[in-house]
Amino acid sequence: MPDKPLRSFFDNLQNKAQETASRLADKHVRLAVTGLSGAGKTAFITSLVNQLLESGSTASLPFFSVVKETRLMGVKRVAQPDLRLARFAYEQGMGALNNMPPAWPEPTRGVSQIRLHIKYQPAGGLSKLLFEHSTMVLDILDYPGEWLLDLPLLSLDFGQWSEFCVSQMQQGVRQLLSAPLREALLTFDWFAAGDEVKLLALSEQFRLYLKECKAAGLELVQPGRFVLPGELEGAPVLQFVPFLGDKADWEQVPAGSNLALLIDRYEQYRDKVVKPFYKAYFSGFDRQIVLVDCLSALNRGEQAFDELQQSINWILKSFDYGQNSLLRRLFSPRIDKLIFAASKADHVTPDQQDNLIRLLESMVHHARQDMRYQGVKIQTTALASVKASKVGQTQYQGQKLSVLSGHDMHGQTLSLYPGDVPARRPAPTFWQTQGFEFPQFLPPRRDPLTALPHIRMDQMLEFMLGDKLQ
Repeated sequence: MPDKPLRSFFDNLQNKAQETASRLADKHVRLAVTGLSGAGKTAFITSLVNQLLESGSTASLPFFSVVKETRLMGVKRVAQPDLRLARFAYEQGMGALNNMPPAWPEPTRGVSQIRLHIKYQPAGGLSKLLFEHSTMVLDILDYPGEWLLDLPLLSLDFGQWSEFCVSQMQQGVRQLLSAPLREALLTFDWFAAGDEVKLLALSEQFRLYLKECKAAGLELVQPGRFVLPGELEGAPVLQFVPFLGDKADWEQVPAGSNLALLIDRYEQYRDKVVKPFYKAYFSGFDRQIVLVDCLSALNRGEQAFDELQQSINWILKSFDYGQNSLLRRLFSPRIDKLIFAASKADHVTPDQQDNLIRLLESMVHHARQDMRYQGVKIQTTALASVKASKVGQTQYQGQKLSVLSGHDMHGQTLSLYPGDVPARRPAPTFWQTQGFEFPQFLPPRRDPLTALPHIRMDQMLEFMLGDKLQ
C-alpha cells in the first residue's frame, strides 16, 4: 500500500486533472461574492448553498431554468480545493437561522471556501446525446468585507496614501473624530531616530480613529486589517500611520528614522499582506455578485452614502473584467458576468423595490458603462437572501398602504411603513428632511426542514449559472 505522502500526491494530482478538465469543458465557475461589512455576504452564501441543496424538494426557484425544467439531479458539497483555507461555516450559519429564536450567521472574520458539485441533465445538443448527466463545479470564497478596501492600496505609495488619509480626515464627521489623532500626528517627530514604542502608541490611536469611523457608519475605512486584523493582531506590519507634516522629500528620508520605519511598514503591508491576498484569491474569478446595502447607508446620512458609493467603485477597479476565451478560462480568467444587487430588499415594501434598483444603478453608473464596453454581461437587481419580513395592508388617511411586519433585533413584533426609497442619489436637502428609518429584522421563524425564504435568489442563480447548466 502506498504511504500517505505518496497517496496525497496522487490525490492532489487527480484533483488538479479533474479541475483542468472542468475548466476546459467550461463546467467550472469561480464565483466572487463581493460586499462591504454589513452587506450580508455570509447570509447570502449560506442561502445560496441552501437553495441549491434543497432545490429538489422545498426550495422555491421558479426562474432557475434547470430546476423549472426538472433537469437538476442533485447538489452536494465536496472537499474544498485549497485545504489551507477554513471550511465555510454553512452548518453553523444554518444552525443560527434554525434556532428559536433565530439569529443571523456570524460575520466573516477570515477567509473560507466552499465547493459544490451540481449534477444535471443536459438540455439538448451534443451533450444530451453523449451524456446522461453532467456535473458543474461551483467554488465560492468568503472573506471579510473590511479587507476589500485594501486592494486599491496596491496602486498607492506611502506618500499618496498619506495624502488621501489626511484629506479624508477633514471631511464631515471625520473632522471631529480625527481631531486627537491629527494633533498627535502634527506634534510627532517624524525624522527622529525610530522609536517602536512611540510608533505603537500612535498606530493604536490611528486604529481607534478608524474603529470610530466604522462605528459611525462610514464605509471607506482602510487599512481594513486595522479594524479586523485576523492573524496579524499585534504584528508590527499593522503599526503605521499616515504622514501629516510639512511636505516631505520622499527621496531623502533619513535612514532609521520614524518616517523611514513607517514607510517600510506600509510597503511591507502592501506587498506582503495585500498583494498575496489579492493574487491568491482575486485573480481567478469567472463571475461576480456585488452586494450593496443601500438602505443602511441612507439611514446613516449623506457622508455614509457617499463613502459607500466611493468604496464600491474603488473596489471594482481591483478586478479583471472582460470576455473569457478557452485559454483565459485555464490560465487567466476574467469576470464575464456580474450582478449588482441591493441587499435586504425585504426591508422595503414591494412597491419601493424598483426604486431601490434604480438607486443602485445610479451609484454604479460609470462602472457599469466601462464593464459593458469590455463585454461583461451585467444585471442590476434587489434581493433578499433570507426574507425576514411579511407584507400586509393598512388604512392611512383613507388609503390602503403596504406595511412590513416581522421581529426587530430584540425579538419584538414590528409593523411599519419604512418610507419611500429615492430613485437616485438624493439632493443635499434630502438628508435634512427625509422621513424614513429602514428597520433591521431578525430572521423569520420557520420549519428547519424547509428551504430559506428569499426574494429573487432564483433569478440570481439563473443569470449566474443558467448558461453553464445547459
